Amino acid sequence: MEAGNMPQDKLMKEMIEANKKIKVAAVASGYPISASSEFDPDHSINRAIINCNKFRTGPTAWGASFCDQNQWVQVCLIKPKIVTGVALQGRANEDQWVTWYKVMYSIDGINWFYHESGKEYQGCYDRQTVIQHDFETPFKARSVRIVPTKWHGHVSTCFEVYFID
Repeated sequence: MEAGNMPQDKLMKEMIEANKKIKVAAVASGYPISASSEFDPDHSINRAIINCNKFRTGPTAWGASFCDQNQWVQVCLIKPKIVTGVALQGRANEDQWVTWYKVMYSIDGINWFYHESGKEYQGCYDRQTVIQHDFETPFKARSVRIVPTKWHGHVSTCFEVYFID
């Protein structure tokens, strides 16, 4: 009888272990964030937190100095973590949002690689909706960048990076 229950017991143990791993929102949790540029101090990277700008006056997202494909926002996870997904949101008080983007990652903060060979992910289509993308292939990284490739109005975004802790 016990032998017949072993696969069930093993499955239960695996499920318990999986539930111990908590999905963490890095940006909202206060991990260090940075950007390639900032339009001005009012459009700083500190404005890039999803759903946190509803009560602020002024710009409600990070805004890049330039509208080109050399712009990015990133979060540093301090030490390597398993990254499971990202989310983007537009600028709530203007028609500005990222419509397509790529994801880059680094283990050492120096050498950067495109996730899934530079695959483009579909971003936002309006100011308010949060678009979340869970990766089919999670990856290990210390730092993660969102690199806008197309945008509406201006390169502006709020973002989040999710990892398992």
